[in-house]
Order: sequence, then C-alpha cells, then structure tokens
Amino acid sequence: RQKSAMTALSIVVPCFNEQECLAELHRRLGAAARSAVGEDFELVLVNDGSSDRSWPMMRALADADPRVVAVD
Repeated sequence: RQKSAMTALSIVVPCFNEQECLAELHRRLGAAARSAVGEDFELVLVNDGSSDRSWPMMRALADADPRVVAVD
C-alpha cells in the first residue's frame, strides 16, 4: 500500500504466535484509533517469527483493511 501523505497515527505491533487474538486486536485498536484521529491511521503488524497462523491472518487483515500493513 502506498500513501501520498503522512498518516496522523501509526501503531506498530510486534506479533508472536498471536493467532488467537489478532482479530480482536484489530477491532480494539481500530476503534481506539478512530476515536483519537478518525480514519487517518495505520496499524502495522510485524510478524516476529510466529510458528502459528499469525502471518496468514495478518495478511488477510491487510487485504481486508487498507489501514493495516503486514510485515514479515
């Protein structure tokens, strides 16, 4: 995803074997960020060597939500 302007808020989260809570993390952080800055935010999920399904789930979140960036 390429942005043309600066984002008001970037939230970076290292993820290690977080498949059980990624959807809820996305929901809660998204709600908090929207409350703080509206839609002008990004959520950067960084795969930190997970051995579960965290990485495919992070990619799926990024595919579904343009504010999510998944980094492996």
